Amino acid sequence: MSYLSPHFSILKDHIQKPYKQANYPEEWRNLPEVPKRSEICPRPDELKTQSTEPEDWDEYQKDPIYSSSLPHNIIHGPWPSATDYIGAHYQILREDAIAPLRGAVTEFKRRSDMREGRDFYIYTHVTFRGIQLSRLGPAFRVEFSHERYGKRIRWDQSSRLMQGNLVALSPQSDCFQTICKIAVIAARPLTGGLDQNPPKVDLFWGDSKDLVIDPAERYVMIEARSSYFEASRHMLEAMQKLLTEKFSLANHLVDLDPDVKAPDYVEDHPILDLSSLIPTEKASNPTKDGPTFEESLSNVDVLSEFPNIPESGMDASQMAALKSMLTKKVAIVQGPPGTGKTFVSVAALRVLLANLQPGDPPIVVSAQTNHALDQLLNHVLAFEPNILRLGGRCGKENEAILKRTMYELRTSAKDQGPQQNHGMKAAYQMLDGFRQKIELTLMPLVNQDVISLDTLLSHKIISQAQHDSLEGGSWVGDTPGMGLATWLPGDSLEHLPRTPPIDLELEMEEGDLEQEQLQELENEAATDTRDDRDSDREALKGTWLGFSRTVTGRDTGVEDKEIKKILATHKDLHNIPVAKRGDIYRYWVEKLNRKMKKELKLLMAEYRKAIDNLKLTKWNANVKLIKNLGIKLIGCTTTGLSKYRGLLAAVEPRTILIEEAAETLEGSVIAGMLDSLQHLILVGDHQQLQAGCNVGALEVEPYNMGVSMFERLVNNSIGYIMLNRQRRMIPDIRKLLCIEPAPFYTNLRDHPSVLDRQINRPPIPGMGGRDTYFFHHNWPEARNADSSKYNLDEAQMIAGMFSHLVLNGVPASKITVLTFYNGQRKTIIQELKNHNTLHTISYFNCFTVDSYQGEENDVILLSLVRSNQYLGIGFLDNKNRLVVALSRARRGLYLFGNALTLCSAETSDDILGRDPLWDPLIRHLKHEKRFDLDGGLPITCTRHNRTVSVYEPDNWVALAGGCSLKCGGSLDCGHSCPYTCHPMEHSDLACTKACTKLLPCGHGCSNTCGANCECLECDPITDFPTLSINGYDLVIESDASNLRYSDMRQGFAGVLRGGYATVNSSSGQSSPSKKSPGRGYTTRPTAGVERHVATPHWQGERGTQAWQDWDPQQADAKYQAKLLYESESKPQVDPSKLVFKETYQRTTVDRNGDRVNAGNGRTKRTIREEKSATTTGELREVREVGGYGVENKQVAGAARGEKTPTAAENVSKPKAASRVKGPQKAVVRELRHTGPAVEQPQELIPAVKSAQEIALLGLEPVVALNTAQPSAMRLEDMDMFEQMFFKCE
Repeated sequence: MSYLSPHFSILKDHIQKPYKQANYPEEWRNLPEVPKRSEICPRPDELKTQSTEPEDWDEYQKDPIYSSSLPHNIIHGPWPSATDYIGAHYQILREDAIAPLRGAVTEFKRRSDMREGRDFYIYTHVTFRGIQLSRLGPAFRVEFSHERYGKRIRWDQSSRLMQGNLVALSPQSDCFQTICKIAVIAARPLTGGLDQNPPKVDLFWGDSKDLVIDPAERYVMIEARSSYFEASRHMLEAMQKLLTEKFSLANHLVDLDPDVKAPDYVEDHPILDLSSLIPTEKASNPTKDGPTFEESLSNVDVLSEFPNIPESGMDASQMAALKSMLTKKVAIVQGPPGTGKTFVSVAALRVLLANLQPGDPPIVVSAQTNHALDQLLNHVLAFEPNILRLGGRCGKENEAILKRTMYELRTSAKDQGPQQNHGMKAAYQMLDGFRQKIELTLMPLVNQDVISLDTLLSHKIISQAQHDSLEGGSWVGDTPGMGLATWLPGDSLEHLPRTPPIDLELEMEEGDLEQEQLQELENEAATDTRDDRDSDREALKGTWLGFSRTVTGRDTGVEDKEIKKILATHKDLHNIPVAKRGDIYRYWVEKLNRKMKKELKLLMAEYRKAIDNLKLTKWNANVKLIKNLGIKLIGCTTTGLSKYRGLLAAVEPRTILIEEAAETLEGSVIAGMLDSLQHLILVGDHQQLQAGCNVGALEVEPYNMGVSMFERLVNNSIGYIMLNRQRRMIPDIRKLLCIEPAPFYTNLRDHPSVLDRQINRPPIPGMGGRDTYFFHHNWPEARNADSSKYNLDEAQMIAGMFSHLVLNGVPASKITVLTFYNGQRKTIIQELKNHNTLHTISYFNCFTVDSYQGEENDVILLSLVRSNQYLGIGFLDNKNRLVVALSRARRGLYLFGNALTLCSAETSDDILGRDPLWDPLIRHLKHEKRFDLDGGLPITCTRHNRTVSVYEPDNWVALAGGCSLKCGGSLDCGHSCPYTCHPMEHSDLACTKACTKLLPCGHGCSNTCGANCECLECDPITDFPTLSINGYDLVIESDASNLRYSDMRQGFAGVLRGGYATVNSSSGQSSPSKKSPGRGYTTRPTAGVERHVATPHWQGERGTQAWQDWDPQQADAKYQAKLLYESESKPQVDPSKLVFKETYQRTTVDRNGDRVNAGNGRTKRTIREEKSATTTGELREVREVGGYGVENKQVAGAARGEKTPTAAENVSKPKAASRVKGPQKAVVRELRHTGPAVEQPQELIPAVKSAQEIALLGLEPVVALNTAQPSAMRLEDMDMFEQMFFKCE
């Protein structure tokens, strides 16, 4: 090819992989890219035999290892050779990639009728619906059922069937007993795919010999929960390729040579321009020696004398790190939390880019995640726009980076040569040619429901005579191809089986992934060119060949041998018995399928070669474009290092910088070791999160995949620099990382900026100067359906703490809740959304610790979850995760957990257990008076400077950001403040007293003082909800648009006396109000209520006449009599048999060493059944429940043994409906926090300005006020409700 460039051979080696044709002595070097069937579902004869070597005498004392066939990973000392080093990592990482799927298939083989397990997913009734001939490969579309799960799936929040996941398929009749086919998810379009019923997904076969084209076949498909294969496949291929190249840094990475010199290109030209380190405004300032900073730093010999440049803003440790990054072949920089790792990386890149000469290759920058990479690239774009972003997808917020993708650069380039265009055109033509051949081969399957005679003849399935017997003679008049359809009687065909639809009545699952994690997986699997994907971000583009066949011949049991004999003896198909024609047609279909499949396998191999040729041509053009544009920096993820290794190798970079290197698998870094590499910079922190594996056993001894190259080199005396001046945490938080005698970091110091507690790091309001605290509890943990731990009480406590901080003025965006478990993350988010003072907040920062590395916020609430009797702490027994969790906060860190569970099983003087981790931390907090086992969570009122301890979530109800005292201040209107202590200003609160203003209409204002004035006497009703009262629906209807509230008062007030009322939902369906003692109404109405205007009438059995004749006073009397009759019918309570509920009692130790009551704290209380309220006047008379006073004289008298009036006496003297005494206009009383809640129309509650006041009123749950949403009202506040709603007499 005349258009080939010098780098073409590099690209060809990576894409066409000629090295794969060799047979290597190392077995692992001959393995295919996608696992073989024997690796996933080995037959008994394929299993590796166990070692016959004799056991050591102390073998039983050793910990069992994962597999005796896997090599061990050496992390202490050098490796014997580069081949051993690469081979060990390849074999362990390949096992990590395929072991979960192998385990899932093995488990399913044992119990093929099982439901989904906790570690894998099962899809049944898998049928093949067509082929998408895309530029990435032929993708086979399947539809499937997830009936074994038993729930509907939230596909947009699920990691199931992610693009790049590995799956195994087997015929449903075999269930992996003899057949196992491996495939990779090619695409999972949400629109037109997973949103269909049944859902659909596209597959790439691992081996083209496994392809399926028969829509009649049913398969079962297995997917491991941790089956993401996209990253592993490219990394493993890159390691195989590396052994065919030179390994330029092997003497340091493999042999551990500690004498690390400068890169060759630096030794050749050690004079560098460092002036870019000086801010522009200072560059022209003179130095002490005379010249300006820019002049003095423009020619520096970095190998002989590296200057100290304080004007750069870097401290001494950062300058030392910068020197190492510029002058060492292998530079390692450890950056503890908040020490400015990214700042130093950007400074190094600024210098490296400023010193690139024309023709120099670009620098490669990589990071573990797309998020971290794009953050770094955004910093670089501030001073160097000529960069390239490879792979994945950037968020829409990264517009500048989106413009630097390969697709955008290729689109904007104007000067592409004609030879390059010719090569691309020829590659597309080659691909289209094979696409047409495949389409022609599949024509009988794509375009014909019933196969035509011509198709059978062309494939030599029937003879010419048999063809003519149906196309001519007595069949005159039939169109060509219809003879066979007429020859087959109607009952000889049957429909092909289809996947059953998903039952839409099934419960919807909860989302199982954090959105950030799901986005990261989608980004990694994405292609880097827009022309390779459809408008749907997960869909493939290409030619769609859908299978149109829906019928086949009915199987009546005629064997193939007999069919062959019949066809051999019947040249005229009319003579074949009608009863056997269905079996014969089925035989023809199966034979045709086999012939098409055989042809298709050959064509698919050629199609893949054409795809490789197109990729080769396109990458060749990309390399030319990169060189023509003079690209100075290329950014990609660590997955991209291997995925685009050929493209990167072709541009021959000298320098690679890897961020987050300490949490990157060593295999990913090995994959980036290119032939041209001279300079490797690793930036990270091995004390924070480590690299992770699918198989936990492979992270630890003897495989040690959790140990990154960064950590291994540091532990083997390869020189590194640690940044030691942190700029994030206040000292109290930083000290948690430096607790003697085993600190996480030594010599970690505070920058002066974090010592400023007035402006830069002010104390957390409402906490009385306690910027760190550990709240201890003993609430038990639980496990959810996904086997993730959660602790509901702890989540509620954290939601209360979140609310307290918000009420004290901390913006919700400045608070982050962290937890170690995804189940707890979901629980906390739900509690935050349901909290009565947080309804106005649309988004909460709530993450797992693992997904929050590299992030920070002002306040961190850390949920530890674990609380059990067996002292298991799971993820919490991980030093690296704890370091991340403790180091995210700038101003305040509050931990919630069971200190006894965390510490009791750790090694101490008395016991041998886990390595000490939590005990030193809690002892330190106790010493600092930031932990009290029995002291609860102390908060401080900013108004009264009064400290209150919160022991349980219910305690937050009586608080509103302050203490429990009454405010005592005055509102702006002059009324006294009716609220409990609050931190917000009175100008932010609305007065709930009755407005005394006289309106122009002559009437007094009917509203509250804090709301807009209005006259309910003059304004007609325009809007009223349906109410459900004692099982009946009350609908307000009328043609009279001027109906006033005063006209309705008598009837509606009486209804309220007759029972409890709840707002009906928008569906308009009648549902009785059900009330449980002491809890009130627990169901919140849905948004939107049915509204009418008119006179009231009953819907239900009573009819309209009963409503019109209804006497409220008589109904009150009957209801009272019924209650008394029921109370007299029950057995009298024996005081000696009262049930007591034990609650927490503070104890202490007396002089004799006995534990006794401390004399304060909570005590026993009597639990009595609450009596239903009768009339409106008695709604205030609440019985003793939870410590509230007894106001109902009748009930109180019965408790003292006084005579109780009989039902007859009560009927003869019906109690008159109480009326509010006071001014003629509506009087609005204070809402009191007592009793159960009754849900009422939102508009009947006084308007409140802000969500902060909601807590002050004591309403729960409450939604944002002044909206059409319903809210909850206390039963005891119904008297106030009536006053607001009706004109007083």
